[in-house]
Amino acid sequence: DGDDGNDNDSGNGDDATTKKVVIDTKRMKEALAEGIQAVSFYGGASLGSRTMLDALYPALEAFQKYDSNDSGDGSGGGGSCCWESVMTAATRGAEGTATMTSANAGRSNYLSEDVLTGTPDPGAFAVSLVFKAVWEALR
Repeated sequence: DGDDGNDNDSGNGDDATTKKVVIDTKRMKEALAEGIQAVSFYGGASLGSRTMLDALYPALEAFQKYDSNDSGDGSGGGGSCCWESVMTAATRGAEGTATMTSANAGRSNYLSEDVLTGTPDPGAFAVSLVFKAVWEALR
C-alpha cells in the first residue's frame, strides 16, 4: 500500500518537522530593508519620491534604533514599545507626503500639483496603517 509509517507528509502541520518562525526585530529589519530595496529597484522610486517608501524608510530607521534581541520593552521580540516608534515614524513619513508638490514615481506621478497638495500618498498612508495595526495588536 506504500505506507512506510511516516506521517510527516500528512499536511496537517502537526508533525515534528513543523517549525515555528518568530519574527523578531532583527528579521523584521532585514525584511523591511529587502522590501525597500526591491520597491526602489523595480519601481524606480527613492525616499522623497512621494511613494510608500516615504513611510517605509522612516519605519526601518526606527527599527534600527533597537538591538536585534531587545524590543525596548524587555520581551526580546519586537514588543509594543518598538512597534510604537515604528508606527509613529511611518505615520510621520506618510503625512509628510501631503506637502510634496510632485511625485517622481508611482501612480501619483500622473497627477498635478493642485491634486497632490494636502493629500498624503495612498501607498505611504497604507503602510502607516499596517504598522498601526501591528502596534495595536501587540499592545
